[in-house]
Amino acid sequence: MGSNPDEARITAYRCLFEVLENQGYSNLVLKQELSGSFLDEKNRAFVTAMVYGTVTRVYTIDAMLAPYLKKKLCDIDAPVRTCLRMGAWQVLFAYGVKDYAAVSSTVDLTREVCGKGTERLVNAVLRRLAEEGKSQLEAIPLKRADVRYSLKSEIAGCFIKWYGREKAEKIMDAYLTVPKVTLRPNRIRVPEIETLIEKLGEDGLHATVDPILPEAISISEQSRDVSETSAFAEGDFSVQSLSAMLVGRICDPEPQWNILDTCSAPGGKTAHLAELQGDQGHIDALDANEVRLQMVGKTAERLGLSSIVTFPYDCTYLSEEKERLLPEYDLVLCDVPCSGLGLLHRKPDIRLSMTYEKMQQLLPVQKSILENASLRVRKGGYLVYSTCTVNPNENENQVVSFLREHPDFEMANFFALLPDALKGNERLAEESRKGCMTILPDEEGMDGFFIAKLRRRNEHG
Repeated sequence: MGSNPDEARITAYRCLFEVLENQGYSNLVLKQELSGSFLDEKNRAFVTAMVYGTVTRVYTIDAMLAPYLKKKLCDIDAPVRTCLRMGAWQVLFAYGVKDYAAVSSTVDLTREVCGKGTERLVNAVLRRLAEEGKSQLEAIPLKRADVRYSLKSEIAGCFIKWYGREKAEKIMDAYLTVPKVTLRPNRIRVPEIETLIEKLGEDGLHATVDPILPEAISISEQSRDVSETSAFAEGDFSVQSLSAMLVGRICDPEPQWNILDTCSAPGGKTAHLAELQGDQGHIDALDANEVRLQMVGKTAERLGLSSIVTFPYDCTYLSEEKERLLPEYDLVLCDVPCSGLGLLHRKPDIRLSMTYEKMQQLLPVQKSILENASLRVRKGGYLVYSTCTVNPNENENQVVSFLREHPDFEMANFFALLPDALKGNERLAEESRKGCMTILPDEEGMDGFFIAKLRRRNEHG
């Protein structure tokens, strides 16, 4: 008789089935499952690692399983398929999990969730994988970048086309690393960063000043969810990546500016702008998704910000909005919908959902938002365009095309606004002086991102 599967693995199974078979969002599914569980912090961390790890490595896992299956993986019952993928991740990629424990626990889990008898296939396949899998993993041909880096073949091909094979492999490899957790202190509530670091320490978090962005905090040895701390509830900080924080830094808003944020949800960058202004300016925060827009309002409320006004609006039709918007703004931010290919290590679901066709469909949407947003920029004002992708067609090509059609705008040098740690990167320094910059994940350990800063000329002609 086998033992009963542990609650952590059952929880991970439920999450993975929802994500891999029903297109659920891993972060939302995890949050829902863990909020109702009695798992301790160690097991919560294990569940989180297993879910994110399996989703991240799913294309590699499927390729490793294939030689040991008589049928195609897609023809196997979905519950069994999920158990196989979970077990394979533990055998191939989980540090600290012995092979025999990975196989045994997955067999018990399969019997519990799929029914007696189904575990025989899982047992046979995982035992073979435990014996041969790691050597097979090392033998993946170099030309199979999709399998090696766990991507759809069309997406791996895009990276190689954009950056060349050598650089593309460094980028794709960086997306297999665990992203660091960084916090943006609310400078209005907590003027001194050391005060917040001490408070986080009291909540069991090891926090330090980030070596790249001195106004940010890095979290290591995370023993609990940072959003469950008293400091978060009291509005002392927001969870935000360094790349996203750079957008606010490069916007560099003055206290009394009127700002338009065209695609504001979920509100991290909007709130950052308000904090940089000391909550003394005025920000109109728009988004086409009313449900997500509510998150902007809740974020502002938690952080104690009163300068943000939200209302739903599709900014591809921004030129038609006459009533609630100002005629012109000092700063307009276009953090447009994008393919998200800069966040593959942070949002592994993008590996499953993004396609070349979807990327192409985003291009006219981005162009329309940028076009319409530009109409609201005052002379001498700024238009900032940002994405969380490294696709040149969504990034610099959009900006070059826009400038070709709008000679009343010019690129704005923002080198002086970079933190000292990034000024030493010759490529970033050169690009920032030209007014648009692509952050690549293999160089500074940051999310892939693109930021362009444009200025509307005072006079044209």
